[in-house]
Amino acid sequence: MKKFIYLISCFLLIGVCSCEEDTLTPSEPMSFGEFPQGNALYDREIVEFYDTYGVQVLYRFGEADFRWNITEYIPYYAVEAETSSIGEGWNFLKENCLSIWSDDFLRKYMPYRILLASEIYSLKDTYQYDDEGNKIYQKIPKEAMYGLNHLTFGAVNSSLSSLSVAEKKELIGEIAFAITGYATSKGKMEVPEKFQKYHDEYIDHSGGDYEGEWGYNGGGCLEYRDGGMDYYYDFGLFVKYLVMMSKEEFENKFLTEEFDCGIQYDAYWNPIKGYPIRYKYEAVIEYFKNTLGIDLHEIGARISQLH
Repeated sequence: MKKFIYLISCFLLIGVCSCEEDTLTPSEPMSFGEFPQGNALYDREIVEFYDTYGVQVLYRFGEADFRWNITEYIPYYAVEAETSSIGEGWNFLKENCLSIWSDDFLRKYMPYRILLASEIYSLKDTYQYDDEGNKIYQKIPKEAMYGLNHLTFGAVNSSLSSLSVAEKKELIGEIAFAITGYATSKGKMEVPEKFQKYHDEYIDHSGGDYEGEWGYNGGGCLEYRDGGMDYYYDFGLFVKYLVMMSKEEFENKFLTEEFDCGIQYDAYWNPIKGYPIRYKYEAVIEYFKNTLGIDLHEIGARISQLH
């Protein structure tokens, strides 16, 4: 009898361990082969980057590697980097987008992999059909994004060398947005409670999906986003623009009376002017400086001088 009970206990223990293992470590359909993926000068730099930060940089990858997100695929597509642009693309990413952060920040908040792509895009249904009856989709380009365990840079193509200063700054901002999105999605970085509070208080007064009477900026948002704005995305946008702009540029664009025009209501439904963008801006600056030890204004000042 004791032997029987012992065997049953073992089977139960094995079952529990198996379930816990499946829960904690889901399989991931990564198909990468050797690393590094070549022997060019940039491959040696990529290995040095991996040795320093524990992040692989890959320019050859499959659709599942980019799109897989635990149980489904994200609604974006990526095309591998143009071979002739890999060196220039990697150098731009390293020198302009990653070097603005401290070594400690990169070690803590970067994903396991960076994918270098020639383009990233989503597909928008145009509700039209070609002569053969196939649906026609519009490509919506995106400069950078994050996935389950990767960040993808989508500008590694021949046009990189001819970008304007404004376009370069936009790329830097989009990478900052992607790093922030990845870090907050993994719980490595927090969205400050103060930021969440102001987001929730003002977003509904802009018309629910912030297209109402006061517009997206009336809801305390820096950009319009089709489909609504959660506070994670909202937070990432503040980081994006703060690293792209000097303090003066940010204030002149977003903190004016005309743009920062949030409204709340008192008990009698009388409108009360508020400043949700300023409130959230201050929360982001405070969080990065006091919690992460990073001065976003200092980064913005440097990037604003980019030529």
